[in-house]
Amino acid sequence: MAIKLVMFDIGGVLIDFMESQYIDYLHRNFMPDVPTVELERFIMPLIVLMEYGTMDVPKLEQMVGKHFGVKNLDLHWVKAWKKLAKPKRDVIELANAVSKSYRTVLLSNISRSRGAEAMAMIGKMLRVKTVYRSCDLHMRKPGPNIYEYVLEKEGVKPGEAVFIDNQIENVLGAEEVGIHAVWFRGYDLLVEDLKKLGVLE
Repeated sequence: MAIKLVMFDIGGVLIDFMESQYIDYLHRNFMPDVPTVELERFIMPLIVLMEYGTMDVPKLEQMVGKHFGVKNLDLHWVKAWKKLAKPKRDVIELANAVSKSYRTVLLSNISRSRGAEAMAMIGKMLRVKTVYRSCDLHMRKPGPNIYEYVLEKEGVKPGEAVFIDNQIENVLGAEEVGIHAVWFRGYDLLVEDLKKLGVLE
């Protein structure tokens, strides 16, 4: 079955950013007495709610501040992201090249505010303009419904699609739907994997 659609993740693929960087940032700047593992255990489920679009920044700051006993906490939700996140220009150029031959979209677990910043960062460099964000859809990878939604919207069958993500659980989630999924571990390996799928020559 010929490939018709290629889906790129944003954070970790087109943009170099991991939530562990943000947790470390919070630990260094605001809560040095709280172990990073404890910060991560409490904050990560809340970040998931941000990505579902069911929690906003003030509520996040209120809950984290109350739990850790920090008044008027500013979590630098966007400010820290802008400081830590960097565009991966080689992968962006690759996505642009792919988009000349295949329908190409972005599919990301991301909050509204960070999603806006992400497109401000890479939008002018990137030919791809269709973006599916978890915060808008109230669905999140690796749940099958978000992949199925994109396939339906784009009018393709699972076997006609390729999905690229740096998180192995999201790769496995796409594979369970029947999508050709690529685990992103770096530019060179991505090129090799896309060649194996016939997306690149």
